[in-house]
Amino acid sequence: MADFEQYPFGPGPRGALADAYAVRRDKDPLGKVRLPSGCTAYLTTTYQDTLAVLSDPRFGSDLSRPGSPRMFSGFSLFNTPGMLSSMDPPEHTRLRRLLSGVFTPRQVGAWRPRLRALTAELVDALPAEFDFVHDFAFPLPVQVICDVMGVPGIDTVRVRAWSDAMLSTSSLSPEEQMGAAMEFAAYIGEVIAAHRDKPGDGLLATMIHARDGEDRLSEEELVTNTLVLFLAGHETTGTALSRSMLRLLNPRDGYESLVREPGLIPATVEELLRLELVGDSPFLRVARQDVELPSGTVREGEAVIPSVSSANVDPSVFPDPDVVRPERQAQHLTFGRGAHFCLGANLARMELQEILGVLVTRLPDLRLAGPAEDVPWTEGVLTVRPERLDVRKE
Repeated sequence: MADFEQYPFGPGPRGALADAYAVRRDKDPLGKVRLPSGCTAYLTTTYQDTLAVLSDPRFGSDLSRPGSPRMFSGFSLFNTPGMLSSMDPPEHTRLRRLLSGVFTPRQVGAWRPRLRALTAELVDALPAEFDFVHDFAFPLPVQVICDVMGVPGIDTVRVRAWSDAMLSTSSLSPEEQMGAAMEFAAYIGEVIAAHRDKPGDGLLATMIHARDGEDRLSEEELVTNTLVLFLAGHETTGTALSRSMLRLLNPRDGYESLVREPGLIPATVEELLRLELVGDSPFLRVARQDVELPSGTVREGEAVIPSVSSANVDPSVFPDPDVVRPERQAQHLTFGRGAHFCLGANLARMELQEILGVLVTRLPDLRLAGPAEDVPWTEGVLTVRPERLDVRKE
């Protein structure tokens, strides 16, 4: 068995991207890695290779076929049947068509005033010194996704526990992760059933009633994609908020620039989305035929990990890649490209824009309560973020 470097690499100091990506980008941009399952896959590290894999329909996402390579042995959230990101056409085309009207710019724009009000309410209730992660970055997205979904009263404590379990890479066994996923799915099934009896006007009602002619979402598709929306709606947003705030406050001139000029927020959000990804990519693509990439050939049946994290700091596309520059013109790949472009991209952008807008307006003197070097970081999970982030209002 060939001796390939083990993937995921794990984060660098203070949540930074592992040095292995830069080394590979220079010396072996399409080299192979060994996955936790024991399978091997090519790892893209350049912007052009990653863009090509994400955009090319000759790379498939459905790993349910016999003999398909897997990222993890046993259960994995990222290979769940019925999940949009794990499908290929024609199933993917059908499901995406049914969900396409959910996150339109117009729909997302209608949620802006409510998000602004929720954020202001939470900010005004915060004490002079608080933990940004636990007191703000995670409670707020939970409120937002419940509001957007139109399902108040979600058991947020259990949802967080299930999320942590499903996104763990080392602390729990595959059986424990599967158990958490089954409990979470059963709970989501109960929420959907209750919502059918009392239809509202939120996102879940839209999904329940989504139709394309005689076609509609199956129960499995409803449960799976509702579960994913809750995961992404609070875990991903909370992580991005936590990481982004630490970057803006260390050094503090990043935050101060937004206080002085709030008009920079949309462009700054794009830079934060580029830099503050939640962790290594857990998604595999499999070549359905031989594909020539800029850095080499991937043969039919071979797997590729399109590393968006590495692509987003490729210095050939983003000079001084680790610096936030709102004036950049190059587009990051955080939301993917092609058929699997993230359906929730509009919502994610809007959330970060509105939340930062409220923060810099209501808390212009916000600052770290201690040295950035002392901030503890999570370990053993796919989402890498500050474990706590103590800040003070003035």
